[in-house]
Amino acid sequence: MKINFAYPEFGVGFHSGWCELNNSPTQNLTLSYRRKVNLLESEYKIINRDKNYLPPFFIKLKEGLVKGISSGAGSTIIFYKNKYFKIKRNGYKNKGFVNNNIPDRGFSVLDNSFMEKTDFEIGGAMSLEDATNEIKYEKLIENLGIFLPQKTVGLYKIKLPFEKDDAVAMIQEIQSDFRADEFLIAILINSFYDFYGEDCKLILEKKEFVYPEYDIQEGLNSLMKIFPEVTKIGKIIGGVYRKFHDKGYLRGIGNSWYGNEVICPNGEISVCDLESCFSKKEVGGEKVFRELCLTDLNLAKTAFYDSMNYFENSLASIFGSWLVKSFDEGYTECYEGKLDLKFIEETIDKFIKIKDKVIVYD
Repeated sequence: MKINFAYPEFGVGFHSGWCELNNSPTQNLTLSYRRKVNLLESEYKIINRDKNYLPPFFIKLKEGLVKGISSGAGSTIIFYKNKYFKIKRNGYKNKGFVNNNIPDRGFSVLDNSFMEKTDFEIGGAMSLEDATNEIKYEKLIENLGIFLPQKTVGLYKIKLPFEKDDAVAMIQEIQSDFRADEFLIAILINSFYDFYGEDCKLILEKKEFVYPEYDIQEGLNSLMKIFPEVTKIGKIIGGVYRKFHDKGYLRGIGNSWYGNEVICPNGEISVCDLESCFSKKEVGGEKVFRELCLTDLNLAKTAFYDSMNYFENSLASIFGSWLVKSFDEGYTECYEGKLDLKFIEETIDKFIKIKDKVIVYD
């Protein structure tokens, strides 16, 4: 089966949809899945555009007639005029915009100092400052030789149902929104199925993974079949972070976790969500930059391990340990590589066939 990387409606991960809490991935990881969403055309004004065939602005509303799939809690993937687009920040979950002041980190450069404060975000909306930073870093990161599967082609000023003057939506033409967390969950679920059969169940609503009694040694022997592929994923992502840091850029405090790394149709692993990126010059010099680089790395590694511990299962924890170790190796070695396309296709094909036997959705 040929995978639609740009429209991965099969995905189950920690970033693909939303859950009850929908906490930041740097605070708490909870499994979610790609959800179908309804969209309604809404008022907007074009700030800039690179192409003539851009979609209008669609807001997520249950009564909308246009269809799309979730990309996190705040964005949507749509198919428009034979192209795939991501409307970045077009409503929170499926509720439209929610004025509940979601706390986040806010960074800015002021008088040559790197400033941080609590930034209260409107649910589902984006500030012009964040959008401007993302567009700036798309161009800078491409200059590092990193292929970006999501590129901004339009910026719209949008109207919210409550007071906020700088709300915008980014329109990105995309080749992939298939995230690394979704790929690793698919690999893990396939492995569980190979070992436990249909006796294991991942119950998303209850946040439970239940499985029968088993011999850990036998489970490890079974898991070792995928060791080379799993560790390669970690090494590639570690190498991407090393390239960022060597060139004087932070991957992005708050965005530095593998749910923001994208599996590309050519087997590369790239990045998305660049609004939190900063340069060494902007953060105020070598010392602060190096400390924040460590934060970048530790957030990434924590997400690998904590996400696997979500399953309360030793095989998953071992899987997470492999990812942490291989990420470190990739970072140390400045590793560059691609995933095997045949392995990606076989993994997703199998996952689609067996996921409803293992996963119990909301």
